[in-house]
Amino acid sequence: ALLQPTSIVNNFDSAMNFAWSLFLVVLLLQLAEVASRVKGLFSTYSKVLKQKECTCNCCIRQKRLPNEGSAASKYKCALAPPNDSRLTAHGCTEQCSVVNDPIFLQATTVEMNRFCFYHCQPTSGGSSSPLQAATANQDTQALMTGGSLLDAECVSVRPDQLSEVASEDGNGKDGALEAR
Repeated sequence: ALLQPTSIVNNFDSAMNFAWSLFLVVLLLQLAEVASRVKGLFSTYSKVLKQKECTCNCCIRQKRLPNEGSAASKYKCALAPPNDSRLTAHGCTEQCSVVNDPIFLQATTVEMNRFCFYHCQPTSGGSSSPLQAATANQDTQALMTGGSLLDAECVSVRPDQLSEVASEDGNGKDGALEAR
C-alpha cells in the first residue's frame, strides 16, 4: 500500500497544527509562570494621594532657629508664610505627597515644612535681616534692581547631595546645605 501524496500532505499539516498548538500551550504556561513572579508597574498601588506633590517652589529661605544652629549654614528652607503669593501660585498646603522618596522612605504624605527642611536648600541672595532689607530698599538703586527681599528662593537638593540628607531610619538628617 503506497501512500498518496495528498495523505502525506494532510498528515504533515496535522502534525504542524499539533506542533503549533503544543508550542502555544507551552508558551502560555511559561508566560503565566513569569507573570506570577513579576509584579506589574502598579501592582502595589493601593490608594489615591489627595495632597499635591511636594515641591521646593513652596519654600523660602529662613534663618535657622538657635537650636538648629549649624556652623556650616545660617539658613534653612521652610514653608512660605500664609500671605506669600507662592502658596497660591503653586497650590502649596501644610502637607504634601511624596512617592518613592529617597529621604522619606516609608512616607507618602509629609508636612511641607519637613519636606522643605530636608529636600530643599536655600539660595544665596536676599538680605540677612529685616533692617538690612529696609535700608537697602531706601537706596535709589532699589528703583532699578527691584529692591531687596528678606527671603530668598529654595532649590532642590542635588542628586549627588542626597546621601548627606538621607538617613538610615528614613526620617532625613540635617545636611546644613546651601546652594551656591
